[in-house]
Amino acid sequence: MPPKMQKPTEGELEILSVLWELERASVKEVHQKLSAYKQTGYTTTLKLLQLMFEKEMVTRIETGRKHIYQSSVDRNALREQQTNRLIGHLFEGSPVQLALQALNSSYYRASAAEISELKKIVAAL
Repeated sequence: MPPKMQKPTEGELEILSVLWELERASVKEVHQKLSAYKQTGYTTTLKLLQLMFEKEMVTRIETGRKHIYQSSVDRNALREQQTNRLIGHLFEGSPVQLALQALNSSYYRASAAEISELKKIVAAL
């Protein structure tokens, strides 16, 4: 983890998600994953990875002309940071309001297993 947690841009977060999934990946592998759901240029992916390396958000291993990248950002630490930011700024400090918004989202519907898990957490509180 870099000394100071970076706030990734949307593009950086997409790349971090790919690296968290694959653990290590070349520019080509990251680009292929991103291209599956969005139109982006190879050089854009390369430039973003280079900038992320400079920001210490990723590490890289050079093998000949190929660079293998790995996230240096802890996924759970970033989740906590971003969640706290959302709760503080958009939900007036209420994690319950954030949870209700997420559960009522038209973007995603919670599964029965997730709802069961939430019930257990609420019961424990």
